[in-house]
Amino acid sequence: MPEEAQQKQLSREVVEALRLLKRGEELTSALRPSSRAPGSLHWSWAPVTADRLRLLTGFAPLRLPARLSTDQREVLAVPGRDGELRLDVDQDGQTMTSVFAALYLPRHLDWRQARTSSVLRANVTAIYVQEADDRPWPLSMLHRRHNMDADGLPIPAKVGGDFTVIEVEGTAVGVQADLSGAVSVGWSVAPTGGAGHRWNVTMLTRRPAVDAVRLVQAAGLLDPPSTTVD
Repeated sequence: MPEEAQQKQLSREVVEALRLLKRGEELTSALRPSSRAPGSLHWSWAPVTADRLRLLTGFAPLRLPARLSTDQREVLAVPGRDGELRLDVDQDGQTMTSVFAALYLPRHLDWRQARTSSVLRANVTAIYVQEADDRPWPLSMLHRRHNMDADGLPIPAKVGGDFTVIEVEGTAVGVQADLSGAVSVGWSVAPTGGAGHRWNVTMLTRRPAVDAVRLVQAAGLLDPPSTTVD
């Protein structure tokens, strides 16, 4: 981790805004298993190496430093099922992916047995990255059970209560807190040399909102990912 990343501090205003969040039940509702969506990581993802993932995206994967996850193991993954990758092909005929994940699981938890809901009750951190689209981000990362009006149209996300948007190092960061102890943190990054192309990031973890944002900041995850080879 760069030395300057370790020295960064959140402003007093940001810390106060995060401490004023009122925990809700929206993440629990969104992540809990259902019969139509088993939620198994093995069902939705397939592991890849860091080098392979870099080739598929064109930049260094967003991931946590090893020293922040000594009691966990890292699984980098792209969409797939039962270990089989499901990749896209770009206009030049090269295999690529527009979505990937960095999963941090307790060492005793086999990733094939983990579920998306594991973050609600275990020491699990999941980082999901996807190519940005036209949705407003990080506002659209907000989970809401009732998000349609009487005409079936989406209700715009409102800031307040269990959700807020703060600014950290010039980046808009959305944060949603849950009664389970889980928190969701969302932001966007633009890889260096990426011609302005952006990727949306969501991190789910079990820790206080202030600690979660500090983790993102200290890990340098708000910085543009590198497209150069180390």
